[in-house]
Amino acid sequence: MRFGVVLPIQDVQEPLDVLLDQLRAEVRAADEAGFDAFFLPEFHQTRAGGIISPLLTGAALAEGTRRIRAGQAVVPGPLYHPVRLAEDMAMLSWLTRGRALLGVGVGHLPADFELYDVDRGTRFGRIRDLLDVVDAAWSGEPFDVSGQYGRWRGHVTPAPFGNKRPELMMGAHGPRGLELAGQRADLWLSDPQRHVDVVARLAGRVRSAAEAAGRRVAIGMFRDGWIGDSREACEKLWLPHALAVHRLYFNVGVYRAEFEPWVGQVRSRADFTAELVAPGRLLYGDGADLRAEIADWRDRTGMEYLAVRMRQPGGPGHEATLTALARFGEEIIGPMGEGAQ
Repeated sequence: MRFGVVLPIQDVQEPLDVLLDQLRAEVRAADEAGFDAFFLPEFHQTRAGGIISPLLTGAALAEGTRRIRAGQAVVPGPLYHPVRLAEDMAMLSWLTRGRALLGVGVGHLPADFELYDVDRGTRFGRIRDLLDVVDAAWSGEPFDVSGQYGRWRGHVTPAPFGNKRPELMMGAHGPRGLELAGQRADLWLSDPQRHVDVVARLAGRVRSAAEAAGRRVAIGMFRDGWIGDSREACEKLWLPHALAVHRLYFNVGVYRAEFEPWVGQVRSRADFTAELVAPGRLLYGDGADLRAEIADWRDRTGMEYLAVRMRQPGGPGHEATLTALARFGEEIIGPMGEGAQ
C-alpha cells in the first residue's frame, strides 16, 4: 500500500504565515516518515481565510524534500483554464523533479462557481474538455483539441519533467463522476465523509467503468485519522476537532441521505455524535488499532492508497503532528507500506 498525508488549509490558533512555515516542516517530516505524497485541498471563501492555491503552495512546501510527491485533494477542474492547469502542473513537475501528481474533481459548491462566473450545470462537460486538453498538452507535441466548451490549439512547452505524465487522481462520488474516474483516472480517491461500506460500493462502480474502458484504476481512501497511545487518548486529544470539521461538512450538505440514511435524523448539533460518525470513517488509536482497521478497510474495498488528514484546524497543533507523522511512519508505513514483508 501507499500512504499520503492531507494537510489542513487553516488553523484557528495560528496566523497563515506561521501555519505555512509549520506545514513546510510537516511535509519534511512526512518525507522522512515514508509518506508517498502530501495533498492540499482546495477551498474558497473560508472564514478567516486559508490556503487557496494548492499548486503554488505545494511547490513551496515541497522545497527541501527528497522523495515525497506534491498533490491536491482535489482541485475543482471546471474552475480552471485547461492550458493554465497543464502548464502549472508541468512546472510543478520540474520544480519537484517529477514528484507531482494532479488531483482533480468536478467541483460542487455553488458559491465557488458563482465566484468564478462558471455555470455549474456545465461542469461535467468542462472537466472532460480539461482532461483532454491536459493530456494533449503534456504530450510535448503540438495539439488541436475541440471540446464542448472551446477549442485549444498550440504547443505547451516544456513537457513535464522527464517527459513523464503526472499521475492523475480523481475524487468523485456521483454516477457520472465515478464513470469518468473509471475512464480517465489512474487513482480514484473516496471522500472522507463516506462510510467504508459505501466506499466499497462506489469503488465497484469505478472498477466496472474502468473494465469497460479496457483499463485499470487504483482505489484510494481519504480518511481523517490520528495515531496516539490509545483510542481513549485520541478521543480526548483529537476526536472533538475532527468531529467539528465533519459537522461543517454536514452543515454545507456534503453528507447526503443517498449515502448516509441517518442524515434526516440529525436535527441539532447534539445529534451529530462520534458514535454516529466515527465508525467506518475516522481512523484513530495506537499502531495496532490502526493496522487492524486499515487491513479491514483494505479487504472490504480493495484500496491500494490511504490518504490521512491528521492535523485539524482546532488541533492538535504542530508539535503533536510532527510526533504523529513520525509514529505513523514507524508503526504503519513501515509494516504496511510498499515493500513491506
